[in-house]
Amino acid sequence: MMILIVDDQPNIARVTGVALQTLGCQALVASSIRAAKHLLATEKIDAVLLDVHLAGESGLDFLSELSASPGPLPVVISTALAGPEIAGEARRRGAFDCLAKPYSLDDLRTQIAAIADFLHRTAATPTAPQRVAP
Repeated sequence: MMILIVDDQPNIARVTGVALQTLGCQALVASSIRAAKHLLATEKIDAVLLDVHLAGESGLDFLSELSASPGPLPVVISTALAGPEIAGEARRRGAFDCLAKPYSLDDLRTQIAAIADFLHRTAATPTAPQRVAP
């Protein structure tokens, strides 16, 4: 499974990438929404781990954009400000789930299992639309 990590904090992105590789995933890192859009257009991405607060950019606004795209693309919001307001807003905007920073390897394992299950169920649905890169 290819996971796109969108986080402007290099240490967090690097550690998350290593953790995802430990779980058998491949990881790509984007430090901005622009870089994330480029990777989404050029790579086969199965899911996105998206930080809420990026330098000068809103992860929630990007989430809304991703949710409006056709096809299944699970987006897990990650934030250090994981209050019920942020989680509720993220879900209203189409987030697959929310992950509070700092998160553990077990937290990531749970998310990856849920995403894999979702993608398997979606692929098994004959009428499931295919995602078109933004």
